[in-house]
Amino acid sequence: MLSTSIILLLFTYTTVKISAFSRFPVGALFNDQTNPTTEEVFEILLRPDSSKPYNARILHPKVVDTYSIAQDLCSETSDNGGVVALIDARPTNGICDITCLLCNKLNISHLSVGWQTTDTSDEDLFSFFYHPPPQLISKAFATLIKELEWDKFTLFYEDDDSFIRVQEVINSWPYDNDHIHFEKLDPEGDNRETFKNVFMVLRISYHVLDCDVNHIQKYMKEIVSVNNSTQYQSFVLTALDSYLVRLDEISQLRANVSTLHLTKLNEPIWRDFGVNTNEISVPLETALTADALNHLEKAMRSMRKKYAENDYTEPPELCFSVEKAAYQEKACTYGNSLRESLLENTFRGATGDIIFDEHGKRTNFTLYYSKLDSESKFVHVGTWDSKTDDIITINTAVTDRSKAVTSESIVRVVTKKGMPYFDIEESNGTIVYKGYAVDLIEGIFKHIRQQKGYEEIRHEIYKIDGNSIGNQISGTKKWDGLIGEVLELNAEMAVCDITITSERSSVVEFSTPFMSLGISMLFSEREPQPPDMFSFIKPLALDVWLYLATAYIIVSFVLLICARMSQQDWVNPHPCNQNPENLQNIWSFYNCMWLTIGAIMTQGCDILPRAIGSRWVTGMWWFFALIVTASYTANMSTFLSNSRRDNEIKDVKKLSEQHEISYGVLINGSTYKFFENSNDSVYQKIFTVMESAKPTVFTTSNDEGRDRVVRSKGTYVFFMESTAIEYYTERHCDLKMVGPKLDSKDYGIALHKKSPYKRLVDNAILALQETGELLTMKKKWWESKEKEGNCEKTKEGDDNGLQMENTSGIFLVLVCGGVLGFFVAIIDFLLHAHEICVKEKVTFREAVISEWRVSLDPRAIHKPAAPPRSTAPSTATPSPQRERSQSRAVSVLRAATSFINFDEIY
Repeated sequence: MLSTSIILLLFTYTTVKISAFSRFPVGALFNDQTNPTTEEVFEILLRPDSSKPYNARILHPKVVDTYSIAQDLCSETSDNGGVVALIDARPTNGICDITCLLCNKLNISHLSVGWQTTDTSDEDLFSFFYHPPPQLISKAFATLIKELEWDKFTLFYEDDDSFIRVQEVINSWPYDNDHIHFEKLDPEGDNRETFKNVFMVLRISYHVLDCDVNHIQKYMKEIVSVNNSTQYQSFVLTALDSYLVRLDEISQLRANVSTLHLTKLNEPIWRDFGVNTNEISVPLETALTADALNHLEKAMRSMRKKYAENDYTEPPELCFSVEKAAYQEKACTYGNSLRESLLENTFRGATGDIIFDEHGKRTNFTLYYSKLDSESKFVHVGTWDSKTDDIITINTAVTDRSKAVTSESIVRVVTKKGMPYFDIEESNGTIVYKGYAVDLIEGIFKHIRQQKGYEEIRHEIYKIDGNSIGNQISGTKKWDGLIGEVLELNAEMAVCDITITSERSSVVEFSTPFMSLGISMLFSEREPQPPDMFSFIKPLALDVWLYLATAYIIVSFVLLICARMSQQDWVNPHPCNQNPENLQNIWSFYNCMWLTIGAIMTQGCDILPRAIGSRWVTGMWWFFALIVTASYTANMSTFLSNSRRDNEIKDVKKLSEQHEISYGVLINGSTYKFFENSNDSVYQKIFTVMESAKPTVFTTSNDEGRDRVVRSKGTYVFFMESTAIEYYTERHCDLKMVGPKLDSKDYGIALHKKSPYKRLVDNAILALQETGELLTMKKKWWESKEKEGNCEKTKEGDDNGLQMENTSGIFLVLVCGGVLGFFVAIIDFLLHAHEICVKEKVTFREAVISEWRVSLDPRAIHKPAAPPRSTAPSTATPSPQRERSQSRAVSVLRAATSFINFDEIY
């Protein structure tokens, strides 16, 4: 009987030991910051089950600070109430607090589900973090943003912890930090002004929203209250529970929203755990807590197989010790075994594969990529793998949400500033948009509103900051300028002088052309040369004039010698006298010079040579004068024509063959691309010269090119569209279009690929074209009565006559010659008067007065041989010289009478 009792007591003791060893005590630490669902699901998982290797209990202290919590845990784990593992559902805040330190000192596994790893995680060997490290999570979001091809975005955050959660997004960003705009949100306040500044002023369309998952709906409601066009916005939500938020309850939200998450809705594993997900929404914290408990269970089962026969010892209490050695004495004897089992055993839980590295951090996990569909519900479209850092799309049917065309649609139209297409002016405190693009859009939407179902459709116009039509950003698939605004869904369409090109058509869709044009050259009137009063000298070079003057003198002298030597030039002075005593030769040096000058002036002469030699010399001189005069006349005509010619460049070929005039184009525009991609040798040469020119001949806008042409005064040509040239030449008299158009192209409205507005816009443009409204719009904005530049000069330039500035030298020569002749005549007159006063014995005054009176009387054809004396003449007999003087005076008088009266012959 006694032996039976001893055996029964021993069996009972052994059973208790084995049972105690097979049911490890586990604690779960919660506080008021823990999601209530987590504790609720944890209690479901703790339903009695004799097969479970643990005996778990919930520890929920009422205190908040870490020291008081540690004190409560000490009392709850005393009296053989210790735990071998503690599941801690509190946020860690990056610090291993007292509870965490006690667990690591006593070899108790501390299983944390907080998102932030501790700073001493590499030293805390018994700490396990079931939430993936924030560095890897932020790396996944950085990959997602690159996949979405964002080039600029706003980071909305609530606290500084956001910079830990998105640190890889910031650190790995390939652009400057200026491309990331940071805005802090107030979860308790009103953030509408912040959103309004980002959407309306900064016009940023891409955003990362890092906030508590419970605040997402609040922020989205504020966003739709300040921005009706949310379809042009894109958001990435960093909270891993964001996919659980019911954004379909915000009917006005039409933004593109993407997120990554660690769990999935309605996972079958929850049914295995006995959790009804239709009644309970399982957040990430709850899933991590459940995974920690189930992973712990698997590790304990594995450890129990290895250590079932070992002596069982009660786990230590979580209390402070005075000395370090006390912790070592009380440390859990199989704590290391449990730690190794947790590291060795993997588990497939609600958050994916549970795999730890040597420091107790999650590794080799997968994130799910989801985005809103057309019904505002998150749909799983891909996965991110931490091993490859790649996003693999598995559902291509879900695309970015786009706005359907409805009667309440607000269509955003982007343009750029620059007349005649778009400009902004302020009138009475009101901002007014004007220009061809504004009238065109108004006409298009007026036609669209006439269609059934689109009566209430609205539109709004905004401008970009720069002047770029759009070019592809190097190294990316993104574009800048107007094309970039359309591609990034900031606008439904872009309207301006957008040339339809194959490169642009590959990324956007163009409407029916609303204007045709071609490339031509904008040139300026050359700076007029200062008038040259001696321009009549220019047809012959200076050395020709000198040789001509020398030849004139030499020929006159040769003619004189020939005439004096030839007997035929010695004639009878009185033809009636058949036997003259003397012969007369009229060829003095003065007469020879008169004959030669008359010949070269093509006026002839009243005296001509009679001898063969003198006539031969005269004939050769006439032939020479004919050639010289004809050459002068021809060169004078050519000179005048060249002086009137304001531009020698008539086409692009002549422009490429000269080096005096430079030429340029708008950089990276369609005209630039035309020359860059052309196979024509002339155009290739043009582009090569422009590209190598220093300083650069490229401009950043058409207005800059126009101003450069105006300033150059005929030394710079600007290639641009003919429509722009027509606009500038209408307003500036010094500008003109030179040469024929180099190509033919069209302007169109840029829209998204497969845009629902394409058909409506095409029909509207065709209707405006058929009614002539497009032509009316162009006349309105192109024609102008206000002109700049020297318009008067342009009008005068139309007159092909010789201008006074160029002939004033001829008049000056005439005046100088007349004045010189007048002075010579006066001197000759005075000398003649002096001779008379000497010969006639009269005073010089009497001789001058007498001669002057006769000279000024146009009716007098005779004059006295000697002037009247003021005193009585002498009674002495006139001297023989006096008689001869009188006879000569009579002879001169008779000769003058004979010369004037041709009928009297002696």
